[in-house]
Amino acid sequence: MKEFEKIINLQLADLREIPIENFSYIGDAVIGLIYKVKLLEDGRIKTRDLYEKTKDFLSAKAHSKFVDMVYDYLTPTEMQYYKRAENSNGAKKRGNDNDYRKSTGFEAVIGYLFLTKSYSRINELLGVIDNCIYMEKTY
Repeated sequence: MKEFEKIINLQLADLREIPIENFSYIGDAVIGLIYKVKLLEDGRIKTRDLYEKTKDFLSAKAHSKFVDMVYDYLTPTEMQYYKRAENSNGAKKRGNDNDYRKSTGFEAVIGYLFLTKSYSRINELLGVIDNCIYMEKTY
């Protein structure tokens, strides 16, 4: 475990100096890893089946829906990162694709939380999403 801690124990610059796209990039990777591990279940799933399951969680459209589920739960600081990323040049590279812009904002929030080691907050936000998804499936 100490080796893993070395990997994620980065000495970052002042967060204001880090390009917002970097937060989105890291956030996307974190979301991807978390949902892949959750969907892995006991590990005896075929890779193709795992890939098919994760597609529902790892797209701009999915992350855009996630924003809708957690938007009201974001703190003022998280909202600042969300808005900065949503309006960034990186988010606008697909024109006015609202899903892509919202997903970029959500990924930036998760990236910010990961880089500031706010792991319990990531769990809280993803827990809200998981509860919403569970409720959708039960109706």
